[in-house]
Amino acid sequence: MADLEQKTMNDICESTDNNTAPKLPSQDTAAEETLWKKSMNRILVGITLTAIILNFGLLNYIFPTIGTMLLLFGFRALQHENKWFKRCFIISIIRTAYFFWMLIWNTTILHSTIYSSAMNTVLFIANLLLQFALFVCLWQGFLSIRQKAGLSPHAGSAAALIVWYCLICLLALVHYNGFIIALIMFIAYCRIIYKLNKLSKELDEAGYEISDVPVKWTNRRITIALLVLLLIGGACGYLFGGSYPMKWTALPADEHNNVEDIKAQLIDLGFPAYILNDLRAEDIAACSGALEVVVDETDLSLDDSERDTESADDAKDLRITGIGVKVSDDRERWIIFHHFLWNQAPKFYGTEAIQLWPVYRDLSDGWDSGGDVTGRVLYNRNEETFVADYYSLGTQTYASNSFFFGPQDNTDVFATFSMPQQGSSYRGYIAYPIKEVQDGCIISSWINYVHQKSWVQYPVMTAMENRMTNSWNYAGAFQTLEDALQFYPSDEGIEMIS
Repeated sequence: MADLEQKTMNDICESTDNNTAPKLPSQDTAAEETLWKKSMNRILVGITLTAIILNFGLLNYIFPTIGTMLLLFGFRALQHENKWFKRCFIISIIRTAYFFWMLIWNTTILHSTIYSSAMNTVLFIANLLLQFALFVCLWQGFLSIRQKAGLSPHAGSAAALIVWYCLICLLALVHYNGFIIALIMFIAYCRIIYKLNKLSKELDEAGYEISDVPVKWTNRRITIALLVLLLIGGACGYLFGGSYPMKWTALPADEHNNVEDIKAQLIDLGFPAYILNDLRAEDIAACSGALEVVVDETDLSLDDSERDTESADDAKDLRITGIGVKVSDDRERWIIFHHFLWNQAPKFYGTEAIQLWPVYRDLSDGWDSGGDVTGRVLYNRNEETFVADYYSLGTQTYASNSFFFGPQDNTDVFATFSMPQQGSSYRGYIAYPIKEVQDGCIISSWINYVHQKSWVQYPVMTAMENRMTNSWNYAGAFQTLEDALQFYPSDEGIEMIS
């Protein structure tokens, strides 16, 4: 009996290799799902899932992942039928490798800090072209299969899928946001999938069979291997790719030797001594000849769950101190400082950011920039102080979407950094000079500190990106603490604004 079954299978394979019409399946085989039908079902479901974009609950990643794997397995079984299905299989391998690499890459901040927008555009276009090539090869593969099975060589639904895909790309290019055309395209897509399924059934009813070629790696083993790779790669991404590479060095003991006189003068005017010790010598020197110092100190709290409970006491978590130093009285010039100090050591999970709204953000407010924004970050470990420049510090132009005002472009100053897990007294500052262009204007300088509270986010977003996008989906991963230095300088003295 076994010899007879083997001979029957050999006859079918020989018939297929010679491009003759395959034999009809036996009654037992016809009652079950044939390999052709199973493969085509995987392909049709895969095409559908990769086209569905649902931007909630990570379904925009889950559905395409399942769809990509189904396409891979479907074309894997058909690769020996003709050259077009073999090309579909090769394209599916490339797209699967790219997609799983992207899933792992998204567990790091590298996808936003290393890749430029131009590079991301190139990769996006390459993926679209691969999808287009897949549909073209699918169309030609159907034509070849029908001819091989003795049916009329037509596959209008597969050709319609190519046209539909081109129209979708065109609508995306013009940023179409309407409902009517989108509904028409959705109905057309459902119709195309229905016709493709009908086309597949015609071949199945005609008795077309494909040979089940033995393989070393089953689909189940490939699935398990890909999932294990995804889990290991994702874990490594979260562990090693979620922070900025900061260049920490020990703070030199003699850094302020040349500015001790200026420090003494500033302390006499009311500048907090512990903050002066954190400043660069250049920033202290810029305050030479200071006439007046304004200090505003604010303590802010995180959720209790974010505290290091071993060192918790009644003090609030973050202290932000705003300081204004008047250095010229003729046409007023001030140097503004914003200093932060973590009284309670928080848990650092990745990136931190400071968004600065400087006094000169709107020139109509009567002030202009007097120079560059400077600053650095520090922390203590084993009774030694370590210091580093911000990972980035400068002006960023970005598009944000406000609930009340809609999409709008903004230009703000951002400082980005990461803190080590082992340490204490985490702190830092930013400073910038301003000059008066109109009399009688208040000084209002805002600082927004963005703290990452959790590693649970996907795709991984930096604190600066979170602040730029106002993404509510990441509300549990980030928290923003705000403070402002606001006062009115006049001939009668300083009037603080609460």
